[in-house]
Amino acid sequence: MRATIVDGLDAILESIRGFRWTEFSPYFLLFGIQFVFLALTTQMHMAWAMGLVAPVVEWTGGESHLHYPAFYGYLPVSMAWVEAALYAFPGCVLIPLSLLRLLARSDRALSLGAGAAGRLAGAVPPTLFAALIGVGAVWGWQGTAAPAIGRVLLTFVPATAAAFTIWCVAVLGGYLVLSLLLYIPIAAVQARASLFGSIGRGVAAGLRLLPLTLMFAVLFALPTILIQFILERQTALIITRLRPEAIPILLAFYAFFTALATYLTYGAGLRLYRMIRRGA
Repeated sequence: MRATIVDGLDAILESIRGFRWTEFSPYFLLFGIQFVFLALTTQMHMAWAMGLVAPVVEWTGGESHLHYPAFYGYLPVSMAWVEAALYAFPGCVLIPLSLLRLLARSDRALSLGAGAAGRLAGAVPPTLFAALIGVGAVWGWQGTAAPAIGRVLLTFVPATAAAFTIWCVAVLGGYLVLSLLLYIPIAAVQARASLFGSIGRGVAAGLRLLPLTLMFAVLFALPTILIQFILERQTALIITRLRPEAIPILLAFYAFFTALATYLTYGAGLRLYRMIRRGA
């Protein structure tokens, strides 16, 4: 069965209307861990806070980034690593858990807990695989491919718009990669799923549904993208004209909207995946 733009819009609306705390709570837990880390960054004058935050910053960027106000200028980079680690490792359990709770709405056996633990355990390896591949591909894209494409675009785009154009290419390319991998965890929580079968079916679904998936992934992530733009393009302005301490606040909003967008994106993706599988 071929999914249409109408199907994509229906999936978006159903995902929003179908919001439930029990399904969102695994993502909220990931947000909560990030919130605690960010709260610690505002208490760096305390030895216990420094002892918890400093190793992360030193590992991601070096000791030079521990000094005020450079610390806050580098904090978005450190948080990107924290976010990647959380969504890869705790996330490889929490994301399938949320998907199984969503599936339990229409699966009475799952709603009663029958087979849920087995499905969850089986979904962890492919979900972790998708997360690690996704992180590597996005960082590779934004670090090498996007700048190269940006240099090509400079021949067509005015210099005044070049930086913004390159930034957009980097961000959209990242969402393209994640859209391709989105359906691996979704395939992994289905009945009788296997590791390689989940990866194969997930990638096939990602290719088949790529335009629709990219559409709702970006739509749900618009608040996140806006904050990301401010943090990446206006960091110096925030530090020099406002207050460096505003950066952890913006990052907290970013983390919350990322958790919400991830939940809604997986919800819409699950609905589309089940639709095309029924029509196959």
